Amino acid sequence: MEATTALVRSGTGKWHAPVPDGKTWGHCQHAARLSTGNAEHVVVLEALENLCSNCVNAVELPDGTEVLWRVLQEILRADARADALVGASEPRTWQAYATALEQAARHDDAAVRSLLKPVLDHPELGAQGWRALQTWTAVVERSDEALAAYRAAAPSATATASVTAACDAVAADRKVHEESSALGAVIGAGYGYGYGRPSLELWAMVRAAWTRAREQGRDAGGALDYASAVVTQEWGRARVRDVTALPLPVMTCAAGHASPASWAEAEFHHQWHSFVQRWCARLEAELAGASQGSDKQQLLLVCGWPLTGPHDRDLAFLAQYEQIGPRVPWGGAEQRYNPYGESLTADAVVLAVPEFAAERALAHTAGQRGRLIAGGQLAEDGLAPQGPTPAVLGAARALLRTAFPLLAEDVAEDGRRPRPSEQVREARALLRGRRGSEPPVHWAPQRQEDSRWRWKQSFEMGEWIWVPDDTAGGPAGQELRELTEPYPPRGVMRLIVETGVRGDTAMHVLYGAVGGWDLRRRVLTFTARDTGHELSVPVHRIVGLTGDRERRSHDGPLWEEYTPPSPHQFRYW
Repeated sequence: MEATTALVRSGTGKWHAPVPDGKTWGHCQHAARLSTGNAEHVVVLEALENLCSNCVNAVELPDGTEVLWRVLQEILRADARADALVGASEPRTWQAYATALEQAARHDDAAVRSLLKPVLDHPELGAQGWRALQTWTAVVERSDEALAAYRAAAPSATATASVTAACDAVAADRKVHEESSALGAVIGAGYGYGYGRPSLELWAMVRAAWTRAREQGRDAGGALDYASAVVTQEWGRARVRDVTALPLPVMTCAAGHASPASWAEAEFHHQWHSFVQRWCARLEAELAGASQGSDKQQLLLVCGWPLTGPHDRDLAFLAQYEQIGPRVPWGGAEQRYNPYGESLTADAVVLAVPEFAAERALAHTAGQRGRLIAGGQLAEDGLAPQGPTPAVLGAARALLRTAFPLLAEDVAEDGRRPRPSEQVREARALLRGRRGSEPPVHWAPQRQEDSRWRWKQSFEMGEWIWVPDDTAGGPAGQELRELTEPYPPRGVMRLIVETGVRGDTAMHVLYGAVGGWDLRRRVLTFTARDTGHELSVPVHRIVGLTGDRERRSHDGPLWEEYTPPSPHQFRYW
């Protein structure tokens, strides 16, 4: 791409972005000393090698050229990720696949095509735009091919599910954890790992090592050898800090040792090595007794997507299955943050998975309420090559609404120029009656600014609720424009909307932030709280909008069912 821009430099030194006359603050000090009259138009790609690092973000390109430049960056990033996936030398794991799937170029395809669309008809840049589009399409295809090859080389779903079931069965025995804690006390694990102590407790390390060995196709002996080698690498360096904590009865004789300390080290080594062998034997026994299960397909709602977190290793194999329907925000803050302060992902998807995989995953998450929800069994022709049948899509949407009630697909099926339903009009009328007559504060010219500030503050604090007009000619659209411009409302907002498909709708309250109001299209931009999901909510679905001073922190749900307000819930100042 031969995009050019104006740059300056002294002699053969670094290129700098020219500084406007009289503007020195915030610019490169070297560029400020150079005259803009000596600027040269140079090809950006050729100047990159000698471009000042402080001036990179100050380089200005024409609009069309900037679009091509941004697309080129996306192409290079996506191509580099595909290269890394193809050339990966480490063993294939499902968690690495889940990470690669999340970074796949297909997720950026719509955004890149939308970015390129205005350039394709440009008289000067159109040819480069089409070339960039062809290159991007090829990169997306290459990314999908790399994902497919990685998925084919990863462990089979049957092996992964059986290994997970065996690990969960052994982990259900409290004695295993007691033995692991007792051995950890010998080396002072109660004071934390690191600083000469192993990075993981003994049982967690054995489980992870045995699982990896079995998933990579090793037999029972190979899995034991691998687990022993992994544990020895860290626990072999650990030193006894509390002799009295050694579990009883002792397993070695004290005779023949130069000192009590040397005997304690030998006894400790013998004990943890013996426990590794015993636990691996139990894991093998559980694996041998694991049943295959049914291959029939069923729907499964997975909350906490993508499965790339530190505690998702045993669920990551679900990432290989087909996603049905969109990706939606998930749950409230109490579900997205665990007691240890680790932030969980906040999305949910519906997958079509074999029944045996769903059974293993549900058993593994039995203690995590709402993390996985099983759906109905699919008919044999439910997943045709051309896509899921309408019945499957309907069932998937029903599952998704348990995670988040408003789906873009439901709104899209309302048709062109839809009108608010009778349910919405009745709910609006009730809110108008509850809030009283409309205050004329913001229409009074003599105190317009003061009145607008107080009116907006009352709106943000939840003391006044905005209700749309039932027809397009009312003043509510202009009211909302004044409430959202020039700055959007602060704090958590309550958006009351009609959810579901026409003929089977409900009323819900969504919590989040207002991004803006498109008066021409009559569409509200709303971002679900603590997520990156931006929703475009048409006015015919909106019942009301107001602030919520009771939920101004991370506490509280993402959504809830709507309950009509009491007569005194809203007031005027």
